[in-house]
Formats: sequence, C-alpha cells, structure tokens
Amino acid sequence: MEEEVEREQSKVRIGLALVSGSLLSVGLVAFLTGVPAGLRQGLFGVSLVLVAAPVLHNALQRVRENPFNEDLLMGTVGIGAAAIGAWGEGAAVLLLYNIAERVEDYTVDRVRNIAKHVAGLLPKRALIKKDGRIEEIPIEDLSRGDIVVVKAGWRIPVDGRIAAGRSSVDQSVITGESIPIEKSPGERVLSGSLSLDGSLEVVVERPYKESTVNRIVEMVTEAHERKAKIERLIDRVSGYYIPSMILVSVSIALIPPFVLGQPFQTWLYRALIVLVIACPSALVISTPVTVLMGLTRAMRSGILIKGGRYLEELSSVKTIIFDKTGTLTQGKLRVSKVVSLDGFTEDEVLRLAAMAESRSSHPIAHAIMERAGYGKNEYPDGMQMVDVAGKGIKAIVSGRGTLLVGRTSFLKESGVEINEVVSRSMPPGGTTMAVALEGKMIGVICVEDEIRLNAKDVVKQLRSMGKKTIMMTGDNEITAKKVSTEIGIDEYYADLLPEDKVRLAGELKRKYGNTAMVGDGINDAPALTATNVGIAVGTAGNDIAIEAADVALMGSDLKAVPYLLKLGRKASTRIKFNIALALAVKALMIVLGAVGLIPLWFAVIGDDGLTLLIIANALPLLRFRM
Repeated sequence: MEEEVEREQSKVRIGLALVSGSLLSVGLVAFLTGVPAGLRQGLFGVSLVLVAAPVLHNALQRVRENPFNEDLLMGTVGIGAAAIGAWGEGAAVLLLYNIAERVEDYTVDRVRNIAKHVAGLLPKRALIKKDGRIEEIPIEDLSRGDIVVVKAGWRIPVDGRIAAGRSSVDQSVITGESIPIEKSPGERVLSGSLSLDGSLEVVVERPYKESTVNRIVEMVTEAHERKAKIERLIDRVSGYYIPSMILVSVSIALIPPFVLGQPFQTWLYRALIVLVIACPSALVISTPVTVLMGLTRAMRSGILIKGGRYLEELSSVKTIIFDKTGTLTQGKLRVSKVVSLDGFTEDEVLRLAAMAESRSSHPIAHAIMERAGYGKNEYPDGMQMVDVAGKGIKAIVSGRGTLLVGRTSFLKESGVEINEVVSRSMPPGGTTMAVALEGKMIGVICVEDEIRLNAKDVVKQLRSMGKKTIMMTGDNEITAKKVSTEIGIDEYYADLLPEDKVRLAGELKRKYGNTAMVGDGINDAPALTATNVGIAVGTAGNDIAIEAADVALMGSDLKAVPYLLKLGRKASTRIKFNIALALAVKALMIVLGAVGLIPLWFAVIGDDGLTLLIIANALPLLRFRM
C-alpha cells in the first residue's frame, strides 16, 4: 500500500515537472524574443510554483522525522529566489533538483527490485497430482507432501525432493553455478531452479513462504537495513552538518549587508547558492548506494551478504580460517586404496567388506559399498550383523562364514593376526579398515575424505592477496597435517572439539586482527560467530546455515571466498572515493558561491550532478564478476 502511494506521488511529481519545464522553456523563448517582462515573469512564476509545490509538500511530511531535510532546504531556495525576483532561475534550480531525484530513485529502485525479480521468476500456479488427477492451484496453496508436476522448461515452484523422473536442473538463479546438475529420484531440488530436459514429480518439503527463493528476498531486504559503520557515521554527522550550513547561509545573507553595508539582494542570492550546495544528498547517498550495488552483485552470484557492515568488514579481513570437513574437503568419504592378502583379489575384499557393512548407516560403510558397487538395499540372505560401536562390524554370512571389518585393534581383540607391513603401507591421513574372514586377515581398505577440486587454487589465491590461511579440524594430527600440506595452508589446528574451535577463533582474532571463518554453518556455527565475518558454504535450502552465517554462499564453490574479499575491497574503495569527492566538491563550490563566482543554476547542476556522478561510480560493482 505504501509503495503504491509513493508511486502515485512520483507520477504527480513527474507530471508537474513536465508542465513546469514546458512553461520554463516558453519563458526562455519569450525572453530571447523580447516579449514583455510581465508575461515571461508570469510564465517563470507559474513554473516555479508548480515545481516547488511537491518539494515543499515532501519537506513538511518529513519535518518531524528530520527538521533539516534536503527538500526543506531546496524549498527554501525556491522561496528565496522568488523573494528577490529570480523566478526563472528558481524554477530552473528546482526543476533540475526534481530530475536528479527521479534519476536517483529510478536507479536505486531498479537495483533493489532485482531480488524481487528473482521471486518473479517462479510460476504463479503449479500442477499437482491428487487422487490420480492433475489439478492446477496457486503456489501459495501448496502444502508439505503435495506432489508437484514440473515439465521440461518449467521452473520448480517450491523446495522439495524428486519422487519420479530425471532432468538436468539449472540452479544458477539460486547458487550462481552455471553448470546444470543431473537430478534423479530421492535428490533435493530448490525453488527457482529450471528443469531443462525432463519432467519431474516433486514432493513438497517446504511451502512457498518458507522456500529458498522467498528466504533470499527476505534476507536481501533485511540486509539493506544493516548499515556499514561509515554509513552510520555519516548519518550522525549529517545531523550537525545541515544546521551548521544553514547557519553559514544565514550569516552570508545578513552579515555583509548589515555590518559592512553591502547590497542585501546580492548577498541573499549568494546565501541561496550556499544553501543549494549544502544539500547533503551526494554525501548521504555516497555509502548506501555503493553498499546496495555490492550486496546486489553478490546476490546475483549466489551469495547473500547480510548487510553493509559485513561488506565493509570483508574489505579489511587479514586472516581466513577454514573448517576442514565439508569446506576444504568434500565431506564425502571415498575408498582411496585397497590391498588384498592371502590369494584374494581387491574386488573380492571390497565385496566381502560391503556385505558386512550393508546394514550399517556409517559414512565409511557407504564409501565401501559405493566402491564395491553394492546397492543400498542389497542385503545377503540370512546374514547376522553386530555393530561394535567405534570399532567395527562383525557379520556372519551364510555360505561365507564370519566377516570382521574395522580398526586393526578391533581385529586384534577378535584374535586375528595383523599384517603390520600392509597396515603401515596405507596413505597417511586416511582411515584404515582391516578385513578378516574366518579369523584370517584378507585385506586392508583405506578411506579418505576428498579435497575439493579448487581448494588448493583458492588458498594460493588468498595467499597471493596477502591473506593468512588457517585450518581447524576435529580430525587427528596426521590427517590435519596431510590436508594442510596438500592444500598449502599456513597453519593448522587438529583434535578440536566444537567448543575448542570457538575459543581458538577468538584467540586468532585477537592475534591476527580482522578474521573471517569459512565453514558449513552447521556443526561449526558457534565458531562462525566468534570472528568478524562468518561465511557458510553450500547453504542453499539449509536454514540453519543461512541463519548462522553473516555471509551465505548458496553454492559450494570456494572461489567465492577471494571474490568476496575483492568485492568488499572494491566497494570500500569506492565509498571512500565518493565521500572524499563529495566533501571536496562541496567545499570548493561553497567558497565559489560565497564570493559570487558561480550562479544559482550552476550550484544545483554541480550538486545534483555530483549525486549522479557518485551513483555512476557505484554502478560498475554490478558488473564485477567472480
């Protein structure tokens, strides 16, 4: 409702500005063609009244919130111009001010609406399967458990899990990842994703209001309210700046005429010039418009930054702390080496180990079964299994005998003789699982967590930027050292409990200054809050991670980390440039105006032109790509 009122007011203001501009143009033609002064002054006067009315109306509406608002300043300039008979110049000043304000509003609104555009990509209605029939309903009416039919070329309306069908799914709108992902039954899909080449049946897991797209729009809207430190500082300074400039303008208007005997009209005119230049729009907008562009660019790259304060913090981060599992590594175990003994082949060792592990839910069991090509629901007939927590598996398989899979200590306790030479040949840093059949060791399997493909390149890039890199993990010293050495991490800390990570993050912040921590945002959520900026990776569809982090990477590409630091630095540099430019230009123009070297119309062009220049300086951030 409020937005509709603002749109109507904007239309009225534009209409009045067009009529005012037309009358001003006719008045200028009349001036050039020698039309009597009374007629052209009348044209200028009506033009001034039309363009001043909405400015004064806005000024009075905002006077309680801010008694020294810029509309009040510009309205005062219009009245002052009329008082000294400068009707045409006053009309030109306020017309230029209106044009600049509309251009500014248009630019900022277009950027703000990008988040809403993402939501607008969703279909308004969805097809659901119900009682054997297909029905079409509004997406707002979808409930958990509904089965939505998504045809090839359609966008998925809500978060859910595929019940039937296969398709390549483009998630670029959400995660920023341009390569489509093959999705099949049982896999999760996100609202806003595009099914490219196949039809899907999706079971709704979250209704529309809780969907990923809706959460993104809400969080981007909230982020605009979290101001950067420098923006809050400018807001405070503005409270003193405007009254001070009004005092300066009044002094210029009164002191020379009444103390030095100078012409009152001349000095009132110069005071109006100073009042125009004093309008703080360029200074006030210098930070928020740049922050807005930065947040929007990040969002379009699948990154949610929860406010200008974090964008600002990113520019000064000196140390990056990575959690290992699920961040530097895939968080998914794989079999890296198999050694077979006593005449068995590697495939036989894997197959027997997979049989024993077939009913276990442990990640190591999944890795062995996947490597062996063993189905999730493939169980040997008549198998009896005992899961010895923290040690291994004992399984009695019909026709095979007793199988043991687990740590070498577990096999020793069961009376199996261990081949130490083979055990020591396993890669350092992995988890070694020994396999025994009927009391005899038949092989060893090493399981490791895969390092992310680009982790090494990302760490190298961060170090080239002069950033210190640190890894924290709950894994043992051997694994931590292997991973950190392979990736090129500067420091690592191993054998850490969650509370140890929180304590250590605080200590590193005190030791090295501004720090950012990168993790999955779930088990390391408390540690993320202990640094200046907490960055969660792969958060799409994960509310816990999104809430825990200051910055949420919807995708899992670690290249976003150095990109974020560069984006923060670029935004910070442009903010500082904009502020310095605004102060320098205003100071120069105030001096020139006070001594009568620039006219009133030039002052408004200079001030509003400066505002547009600052917006133009911030716009390139929208094209700053990863």
